[in-house]
Amino acid sequence: MNTVKTRKVGNSLTVTIPKNLGMTEGQEMVVYKGIDGVIVLAPKLKDPFDGIADLRMTNDFEGVKIIDSEM
Repeated sequence: MNTVKTRKVGNSLTVTIPKNLGMTEGQEMVVYKGIDGVIVLAPKLKDPFDGIADLRMTNDFEGVKIIDSEM
């Protein structure tokens, strides 16, 4: 287990993340305070609603004929 200390940088505190944890420089993180004061750092995930991906619904049943007894 790695142990790190906070240090003051300007008006903030910073913690150095050990390289062996596999983080990359410039990686965006989300930080929040969890239960019992635990500080959680998680990689920021790509927003699926940013407009880049085509999220339109398609009609999976297009061209399928419905028989009267199926309704």
